[in-house]
Amino acid sequence: MFRMKKYRPVLVALAAYAVLLLLSFQCSILNGYGWEESQHSPASSWLYARRILLIAAAVFLPWLTGSKGLTAYGWRITPRWLGISAVLGIVIGLGNRGGFDPRHASALLLACFHAFATELFFRAYLITTLSGVFRGFWMPVVISSVLYGVFYMTVWTAWNQTPRNRVIFIALFSLIGLVHGYCYRKSRSFPVPWLMHFLGVLRYRLLF
Repeated sequence: MFRMKKYRPVLVALAAYAVLLLLSFQCSILNGYGWEESQHSPASSWLYARRILLIAAAVFLPWLTGSKGLTAYGWRITPRWLGISAVLGIVIGLGNRGGFDPRHASALLLACFHAFATELFFRAYLITTLSGVFRGFWMPVVISSVLYGVFYMTVWTAWNQTPRNRVIFIALFSLIGLVHGYCYRKSRSFPVPWLMHFLGVLRYRLLF
């Protein structure tokens, strides 16, 4: 009984991930809502719905399983790690061929919202939950990163590729997730991966 109670938050988290993955694939790819979302159109209702679901899972599922949830995600401001995350985020963004247009305030707000929802679920919620079972530093980070990479296959532009390129996308975003997760674990501060993700999804090429 004690062991089941210990594993329950992880099982719930993985089940929630599976549901979100299937629902996102259905809506984004099979129903075609993902094309408008991939254009980062403010008129895309699916753009908001998908991210609200991620936030809701990260906020309410720990409460259902008796975990600490938001209070355990780490909200302190660490200037050193914020500086590191800013540099890494800009470097990632410079190689981003998609992303949000940094010239428009509405796109910046959407990028901030997107980064918050994604990092809250994949880094704060999943890594914190997995850490309750896997005591080592790397295992929660690696698992959450791979799940993040696979989840990217529910993005229209990633799925609409050759099978070979899909594998490359999964590997690439798993690697990005690994960087985000490492910085989150080391800093113990959620604003660190949030800022990194926000800066990483801006299309700086449009500024030149």
